[in-house]
Amino acid sequence: MSSSSLNSRSCSRSNSVGDSQCVLITGFEPFGTHAINPSWEIANKLDGKTVSGSATQTAHKKARGTHTPMTYTIRSVLLPVVYSKVPEIMDDLLQDSNISLVVHCGVGLPGSFRMEERARNRDYTKIDNDGESPHDNRCGEGPDELSTKIDLQRVLSRVSDASGIQVNKSTDAGLYLCEYTYYNTMNKSEVPAVFIHIPPIEKPYTLQEMETKIEQIVQALVDEVVSTRQIIPHKDASWVSHFQKIRDENPDMATAACAMRTLIDYIRKTDAATLTGLREGIKSVMDALTGSMDSKITSVSSGCELFLRFITLKAEYSKDFDECKRQLVDTGTQYLRKADLGRGKIAKKGLSFIRDGAIVLAHAYSRTIVAVLQEAARAKRRFTVYVTESKPSSQGLKTAARLQEHGIPVTVIPDAAVGYVMESVDLVLVGAEAIVESGGIINTIGTYQIALVAKASNTPFYVAGESFKFVRLFPLNQSEIPAQRCTALPSLPLGLTSLNPLMDYTPPSYITLLFTDLGLLTPSAVSDELIKLYL
Repeated sequence: MSSSSLNSRSCSRSNSVGDSQCVLITGFEPFGTHAINPSWEIANKLDGKTVSGSATQTAHKKARGTHTPMTYTIRSVLLPVVYSKVPEIMDDLLQDSNISLVVHCGVGLPGSFRMEERARNRDYTKIDNDGESPHDNRCGEGPDELSTKIDLQRVLSRVSDASGIQVNKSTDAGLYLCEYTYYNTMNKSEVPAVFIHIPPIEKPYTLQEMETKIEQIVQALVDEVVSTRQIIPHKDASWVSHFQKIRDENPDMATAACAMRTLIDYIRKTDAATLTGLREGIKSVMDALTGSMDSKITSVSSGCELFLRFITLKAEYSKDFDECKRQLVDTGTQYLRKADLGRGKIAKKGLSFIRDGAIVLAHAYSRTIVAVLQEAARAKRRFTVYVTESKPSSQGLKTAARLQEHGIPVTVIPDAAVGYVMESVDLVLVGAEAIVESGGIINTIGTYQIALVAKASNTPFYVAGESFKFVRLFPLNQSEIPAQRCTALPSLPLGLTSLNPLMDYTPPSYITLLFTDLGLLTPSAVSDELIKLYL
């Protein structure tokens, strides 16, 4: 079969990705010595079958008054072994908001199934079925490596059984069309994705045995992404896309403010006919927005909760439901306007703490930190900044670039050099994803160890964060941080496991002051302010 006819067939399949939520499974055409490609033979046999959500989603639905778990239909698509065609086909497929999970399959080495943890953006020198390789041997614009959002170790624990069929994790997807396709999907879409290499037929498993195993793995993958809230109900997926569009178009707007704008737009456009239905709809969208983030505890979750409470308490309800919705929109817009002013207030309050000649240590990326330092620069304060690289996300590089744009002297340091530079640092300044009841913070991984070093060196440790990041949570240690997605460390040698959390908890005893739009607060004052916010 020619590549052109395969391309046509793939597009016709993509149009059939239908009206309900689905799992997209792809397989490849024959290539090289593989006259029959088992990846497509298996994917094709699974087309139209269904898998159901796990107990986690079922429990979530019971809380809403229903008892039927979500069902996902498998849709299969054949991909050509042609570098130039795969991105276009996948771009077309991923426009469909019904797709909840992408499972790419490809033929690999004999012996076992391999679930790939990462995909690289380099060294694609092997020739495809059209005799070509990618320009510059890369997938295109993007980071050097991407890792799946799915915790594959947990999936492995779900698929272990007595069948004797081996399923392993891998960090080397082969630098051919398999890895190329995997990288492009993760780079261009927020939909959870994984790549599975299956052995050739009869090496050692039959096609039927492999089909059964892939179906079991797909069920385990669905269970995992449902339990970690990575699958978003179809009715709310468009609002997540709307939220992401607002973020892309307003890079300086706080993520929580983008979420609030999304809720305001939802109230304007919803067809809910009662206050109860409207409130349930708002909460459903809030759940979807929170579920789209890498952690359940972020400024999005706390900001949306405070937003909903504010508009519920402040709105003057009318007998005319349309008028009631207009009042909610007006009240929500008022709250959003107030939230937008918070960063400027914090910047002015933080100014007095940055004196001439100061050396500041900043960690990761925070719009509020950048605003404080920009305010100091506008006030003609002469100071320099160390910024941690903030691996593995490298968020510190973004902070460094923003400070450079404003003429602020900045030096990037590796995370491991914090102790080395601390003796010359006058103050530490960090942001926060969440400010908890005790006055501690949840923030980008590495914040806690910086606080430990600062405490040992008697260096002031300041936190800058808006009041919409105040959250009713009281963790006592790292294990009590709510669920977060952990991906594999990049460039991890085969056979090693990794622990790569996104956030950590810094107790209040390590924090000197918090710069907030409510004022300069000691950690002990946070609980009082939190009570006022929720009264």
